[in-house]
Amino acid sequence: MVKLQIKSLAAVGLLVSTASLAYADGFSIPPPLQVDAGPIGKINVQGVVSAMGFAQTNPAGSGLNGKNFGAAITNGLVMINKSHGLVQFNLIAGAYNFPNLGQPFHSANTAIQDFTALPEAYVSIVPTGNFSLSAGQLPTLLGYTGTLDFNRMNIEGGFPWTIQPSYSRGIQANYSIGPVSASLSWNDGYFSTRYNVISGLLTYTINHENSLSFYAAGNTGHTGNVSDLSSLAFSKNGYVDSSLVYDNSNLYGLYYTYGGPNFTVTPEIQYMYTPVNAAFGVSHSSSDISAMIHADYYISDNWSIAGGIDYEKSSSTGEGTNATGGYFGYGPGSSALGVMITPTYTDGGYFIRDELSFVRLTHYTNGFGANNSPDQFRDILETGFWF
Repeated sequence: MVKLQIKSLAAVGLLVSTASLAYADGFSIPPPLQVDAGPIGKINVQGVVSAMGFAQTNPAGSGLNGKNFGAAITNGLVMINKSHGLVQFNLIAGAYNFPNLGQPFHSANTAIQDFTALPEAYVSIVPTGNFSLSAGQLPTLLGYTGTLDFNRMNIEGGFPWTIQPSYSRGIQANYSIGPVSASLSWNDGYFSTRYNVISGLLTYTINHENSLSFYAAGNTGHTGNVSDLSSLAFSKNGYVDSSLVYDNSNLYGLYYTYGGPNFTVTPEIQYMYTPVNAAFGVSHSSSDISAMIHADYYISDNWSIAGGIDYEKSSSTGEGTNATGGYFGYGPGSSALGVMITPTYTDGGYFIRDELSFVRLTHYTNGFGANNSPDQFRDILETGFWF
C-alpha cells in the first residue's frame, strides 16, 4: 500500500534518524540496507535518485524559472544513520532540490550553495529511551511539510513551508513522556551563522491515528544590520534570500494530523510577526498568516493521490520587508491562493508522480512573468528510484 509514514516525535520516539522530524513521507520507502561498520556497529544506508520535468505559464527571470519547459535533478542523495546505542548519528549527502508552490524554480546546484552538499549532519547522545541530545546541522522543527521533496505528500512545498527554515546549525534536546513529546533547539535560524534563535516543537498524541502539534521560534536579539549590505546574504530559506526579514521575526504554528489506514489529512495554520527593530531599520511591525490543508488517499498497493489547498495573506506595511517583496515576494499587503493535486505510482523502489498546481494572487505588486500576471499554472513530472 502506498501509505504515508508519519514521523512525528510522539509516533516514533527519539531515534536519531527521526527525532527532529515532524512530517510524512510522500510515498512508501523501501527499508534501508543494514551494514556492519565494525566498531561503529550496524548502520543503515539508503539512497534516492530522481529528476523532474516541468511546464509552467508566465515564466520569468533566468535559469530554470525563465523557461516554459525544463528539467532538473530533484534528488541524488545517500543517507546514512546509526539509530541504536548511546551515540547515534545521521548524515545526508549529495544533490537535492526544493520545488515550491508559487516560487521560482532553481537548480540543485543553488540548493547546495545554500546548504552545502551535506544538508543534514548531526550526532545524538541517547542515554534513555525518552531523552536525546543532538548537535550539528539539523532539519527544522517548524512545520509539518518536509524540506526534501520525498518527505512531502506533494512535490512542491506549500505556503507555510515557504517562510519556515529548512536547515539550521545548533543543538537540540528531545524528551517524551506518555503521549507528550517535546523538542527545544538553540540554533542559527535561517542558516545565518548567528546563533541567537530558539525554536521548539510540542506534540500531543491523542491516539494512534490523531496528533496535535504546536511549534514556535524567535530571535533572542537581532541578526545583521541594514547598514551592512553584506549582511543581506546571511539568511537562506529554500531559495528565498530572506534579507534579514525572517531571521528578525517570530514564527508560531499549529497543525493537526489524522492518519488512518487509507487516508491522511493535515491542516496547518502559521503566523509570522516582524516586530519593531531599530537595528534592522523597522519602526512599524508587520505580519503574515498562512494556512494549508493537505491530504493523501491510498487507492491501492501501488497508487495514491494527494491534494492540497494553501492560502497566505500579508499585512506588511512594506517597511523592512521590501527586500523580499513582503514575505512571499508578491509585494506588501498581497495574498495568494494555491491548489495542488498529485497522483503517485510506486513499484518496489521505483516511483513516478505528476503534480498539477495553480496559484492566484490578489492585491499584489509582483506577479508572475513579464506581464505581471496574477496566475500561474504548473505541471511537474517526477520519477526516480530508491536503492
